[in-house]
Amino acid sequence: MDNPLVRILVLNWNGMEHLEECFSSLVEGCQREDVEFVLLDNASTDESVTYVRDRFCHDPRVVVECLDKNYGWSGGNNYGIKKSIEKGAKYIFLLNNDVKVERNCIENLLDMAEATPDVGGVAPKMLLYNQPWLLNSIGLECSIIGSAWDRGLGRVDSPRWDEITEVVGICGGAMWLRTEVLLKTGFLPEEYSIYLDDLDLCLRIWSVGSRILTCPNAVIHHKFSATWEGSPDKIRQKYFLNTRNRFYLMERMFPRSCLPEIIFWVGVGELKAIGNSIRKSEFWRIIKHMKAWQEAIKYYYEAKRWRRENQHIFQRRQQDLFWKLIRKQPLFCPEIELPVEGWYKPKRVCGRELQAMSKFATIYHKGGMLSFSCGNPSPSMGNIDIIVRFNDNVIEHIQTTQFKKYILDLPAGKVIFEANKIFEVEQHSIAPYDIGAWFEFNT
Repeated sequence: MDNPLVRILVLNWNGMEHLEECFSSLVEGCQREDVEFVLLDNASTDESVTYVRDRFCHDPRVVVECLDKNYGWSGGNNYGIKKSIEKGAKYIFLLNNDVKVERNCIENLLDMAEATPDVGGVAPKMLLYNQPWLLNSIGLECSIIGSAWDRGLGRVDSPRWDEITEVVGICGGAMWLRTEVLLKTGFLPEEYSIYLDDLDLCLRIWSVGSRILTCPNAVIHHKFSATWEGSPDKIRQKYFLNTRNRFYLMERMFPRSCLPEIIFWVGVGELKAIGNSIRKSEFWRIIKHMKAWQEAIKYYYEAKRWRRENQHIFQRRQQDLFWKLIRKQPLFCPEIELPVEGWYKPKRVCGRELQAMSKFATIYHKGGMLSFSCGNPSPSMGNIDIIVRFNDNVIEHIQTTQFKKYILDLPAGKVIFEANKIFEVEQHSIAPYDIGAWFEFNT
């Protein structure tokens, strides 16, 4: 396709198991003829390339581009960005391969971008694939010490998240970009390896005078996983890279006029992190911090050279652009717990061992008596409102403030609890997540 309006770059490395749903949702969910869907393959050794060619390339909008080796996330996407600019694309959408895109997602992103020419990047609403009532991301948050996290991660999707708002950054898993702005900012920084490279680009988008907005009606379901949390070595490497890259981000992008304030909060953050490491006897974290400090010192001159060569990015007063969105509290990513089958870990509340549910929660009942108590440990917040379904049939409607006991005699099957009312984090101080109700199961 010559001069596509939009090029969607699906970066892939040995992810064939995800490609059917990803490309099907793109091809079927977007009917525009001026959009190109690109498998950007990072030298996979599985059958990803052959599969997409055989399954999807009958549609002329589907293109396969193969790299000669694995260039990582930033390097692979940079190749695709350069190729897209050469082909004359006005917009580029960086997309993970492990996603399902809702119908009209691309059209809604395009409509927003076309209606707001001062916007250089757009953040869609990403939901958790396996628990689609929970947010994965709707933009990024960033603290004054360079720590970043997904805005809304683990929160119940509700009207509060449907407001279009400015955000400091976009999650790299679904990142809509205007190529005209990329020609001013440059591309993704490959020295980061992984983590915060997406935010670095976003801060440059702000620094050249463009904005970043959320687009809540562009919805994507992401198979959120803890790929880097499988082994102690991976956990430690992730911790090091996040710590080091925070310093890279501050050295490259944070305004020099705010240096005293930044140094103060960095000192507070490092003391806090080291104190927690000592308290938990996780001394390996201290070693990773020391290594990150060394890398940051070595990188200082490279960052200084880069800033000098890219002075056009820093002509505006940065604090008047992205700096207003930088947070002083919390300094680090706040505590986040994701439920399993809709249930959070048991927690002692008001002298009782309670288990909170999210918007939905599931029990696979073996048959016989199902006995539980449920209610609200803070009656001032009002009634809980729960629908109980067994094998898709409504069997109980619970509306109560005080804890009440329920005994259900059921055969084997699936019991689903659905909360018609959600107690959001801002309404309670019991836990860092939104809650539908509190349960006490009787054994």
